[in-house]
Amino acid sequence: MSDDKFHKGVVAAGATTAAVGTASSVPWIMGFGASGIVKGTIAAGLQSGMGNVVAGSAFSAVQSVAATTVIGTALPLVVAGAGVAAVGYGGYKLYKNKYE
Repeated sequence: MSDDKFHKGVVAAGATTAAVGTASSVPWIMGFGASGIVKGTIAAGLQSGMGNVVAGSAFSAVQSVAATTVIGTALPLVVAGAGVAAVGYGGYKLYKNKYE
């Protein structure tokens, strides 16, 4: 396999990893945490506006997933960062192979 094909693969895999990691981080960024809704966040504001949250609602489903998976932690952001690093590395190597 040529170096260019390999580095294009690194860029594609890195971009996919970054996208999935970023999308998975949205609940955590909004304030859906592993131990419940985080005070002073968007999720807390939504919950206060809703009043009593109904079991089975979209809000309760997102909180349940955040509380029982790694989505309620910073891990998806770490994964996204690794993806961005892979894109940067692959892009650098592609550039270097083309212009040097």
